[in-house]
Amino acid sequence: MPKGRFKVLFQKSAFREYEALPKNIRERIDQVLEVLSINPLLEVLRFKKIRGKENHYRVRIGDYRLIYSPQIQALIVRVIKVAHRRDVYRHF
Repeated sequence: MPKGRFKVLFQKSAFREYEALPKNIRERIDQVLEVLSINPLLEVLRFKKIRGKENHYRVRIGDYRLIYSPQIQALIVRVIKVAHRRDVYRHF
């Protein structure tokens, strides 16, 4: 694992989804994003690999899911989608 902090980047659609969430959910997501910036594959996140997708993972935050793709060599974590669990896997 390379040294340094990861830069967390949102896709435009994921950022719009994030902004539309209630404040208390956004605060919980912010805590997860902080951990992602330290190490996106840290076991404390209890992340799961998404089947059928190369290098895509999801983190459960209550009834919401955050889907991301880490680029280890570039120290970047791309947030792809943030949505309620019933909607997150549609159109993905």
